[in-house]
Amino acid sequence: MRQLIQMFLIDVRMAMKHFMGAYMLVVPLLILLVLRFFVPTMESTSVTIAVVNEGPNAVDQNLIAELDRYARIKTYPTIGEMERKMRGTGAVEGLYRDPDRGVYVSVTERATTVDGSFSLASQVIRQYRLRSDFPDIENRLDFSWRVPEELSDRSPTSPVATMGGSIFFVFMIIISGFLIGLGVVDDKENGTDRALLVSPVTKADYFIGKSIYPLLTIALYAIISLLVLDLMHVNILQVYAMVMVSFSVTLLFGLLLGALAGNENESIGIGKLLSWVVMLAILGGTLLPENWQWVVWWAPFYWIYDIMEGVLTEDITWLEIGWKSAITILLTGFLFLLFRKRIIRGLS
Repeated sequence: MRQLIQMFLIDVRMAMKHFMGAYMLVVPLLILLVLRFFVPTMESTSVTIAVVNEGPNAVDQNLIAELDRYARIKTYPTIGEMERKMRGTGAVEGLYRDPDRGVYVSVTERATTVDGSFSLASQVIRQYRLRSDFPDIENRLDFSWRVPEELSDRSPTSPVATMGGSIFFVFMIIISGFLIGLGVVDDKENGTDRALLVSPVTKADYFIGKSIYPLLTIALYAIISLLVLDLMHVNILQVYAMVMVSFSVTLLFGLLLGALAGNENESIGIGKLLSWVVMLAILGGTLLPENWQWVVWWAPFYWIYDIMEGVLTEDITWLEIGWKSAITILLTGFLFLLFRKRIIRGLS
């Protein structure tokens, strides 16, 4: 155990010493922040009504309370500030009172003179006034928050977060594989691998020690990604089950990279090539029609992406995670056997 801890500490020091090691720790965080920027907020995904609430153009407070039941309400003291809000992002309507005519004016974005549709505010006002003037009359308009039957299985979470989070998870598997591969290549260049041959450290100890730092990296970024993308409501246990399953693919990626490359420049070039193969499998799984996705079933990364998307959309069972994880491990084992001789020769 002491030897494993020492190897882990050496890997951390080497990662911080080299540009590529620090680069691969910082870049994932920047990618997460970019993804978070594109995740829609509540204001951009629902109708917002900009209401004038002061002066002669103020909307009645009881009506504002009624509108608040159906939309997000933002209040502004003047018509000018209301219009400034409407020039921003998101679906925004405007509402103010015209005291000269004694009517409410509903303003819609980019409306044309021939636009005959009613805004949400106008529909609510019609029903509100009708109910005020005729309290016993039945509602002419009914609002429902019920999800339509055909959309009942849709996740309420933004697809930017779920799909982006799943791709980011696969990306972290590649980054962790890079950390293992670069560590092995660095030992080759410095002659550390030859020194280990006369030390009490076994090959198993060596590769386990090399795996600790990358495993902690992907585990840490798993929770960071959930926090940044606002996905903390998902099953955390399922996420970390996938961290452990996917690490078998990380090991294969790292060992293959370490075996094929003789120096750092070679490892970066080979790693980029392997990464392109991985991303093609992911793109195939997301862009191909469902009846053609069997084309990329050979790739363990496809199954990892598929499981993670199910976990993040909360649309997967433990049973489904189990049999898809089994396929992932079997495919990883098959690929290891396929490249076994090349890996052994490159690491000897």
